[in-house]
Amino acid sequence: MRKSHVGKRLAVVTGLVAMLVLGLTGCGDDAGAPRALVIGSADQPAMRVMAEIYTGALRNVGSVVSDDHPLGDDATLLEEMDRAEIDLFPAFTGELLSLLAPSSTAVGAEEVYVDLNRSLPQGVSVGDETPVSDAPQLFVSTTLAGTLGVSGLDDCALLPPGLPVIVTSDPEPSTLKAFADAGCRLGPVETVPTTGQVLVRASQGDAIGLLAPLDIAGEDAEGASSDVQALRTPAGEGENADESRAGGSAEKPRDAAVSGPRAEMLVPVFRTAALNRDQVKTMNKVAGEITTADLATMAGEVQTGGDPREVAQEWLAEHGL
Repeated sequence: MRKSHVGKRLAVVTGLVAMLVLGLTGCGDDAGAPRALVIGSADQPAMRVMAEIYTGALRNVGSVVSDDHPLGDDATLLEEMDRAEIDLFPAFTGELLSLLAPSSTAVGAEEVYVDLNRSLPQGVSVGDETPVSDAPQLFVSTTLAGTLGVSGLDDCALLPPGLPVIVTSDPEPSTLKAFADAGCRLGPVETVPTTGQVLVRASQGDAIGLLAPLDIAGEDAEGASSDVQALRTPAGEGENADESRAGGSAEKPRDAAVSGPRAEMLVPVFRTAALNRDQVKTMNKVAGEITTADLATMAGEVQTGGDPREVAQEWLAEHGL
């Protein structure tokens, strides 16, 4: 009898050990499964497209990325990143720096990027800057610019004083102040419904258009290229929506401290611990391919009803990403 009981106990113990081993093995499998990256964005067509571009680029190199794309402003997305609920989101350097370091006086693209890196919360990083710019720009008639010898923001004082500023939405007071500090003598602000109307008013030579490059999507930029030009910034931050130049030989008064609005260059913001080296390289490859014109056109497609994922996938295929 004793021998029989011992045998039964050994059988029970052996069974329990086997079940424990299987349970531990199952836990190990779950622990080894890669966690899906979560990519968020602001609720704007351009940023939603960029979130899908990052998603597609990472998936195409084997990363697991969630279909969930939380929306919010930079402050909200950073809070969710701090809780490890978001791993990556696109942002503009100037806006993010203003949020994190309101006292920073950086204006040019390089110094803004440096100050931003110094101001990021612990555990948060930014990838390579893209050439995508969203800093506000002034647009003037090419005829007026040619007559006065105006080609850049440092020539702004040559424009007639008091020209009305045509916009699609109220500009930030800091933006108007930056242009005034650069020598622009701007008149009253007038609001119109569309970017096309802004460009038409500017093309007439009796007004100045105020737009960001991403406001000008596709046909608007191309159709207006012969009639208006953007005043280039002294620091050459990003791409002008219109690269046309005006000639002229008028004398140009110069100030040593001409600046303008703060640079706004697109960057990926990510949890440092969430992305490995190869994934960061993938983000940097995207930075090397995307342009302001690309993103403006894609944002325009989404604005008119296009699906952000489909628009992004088409761009990724065209660029081998």
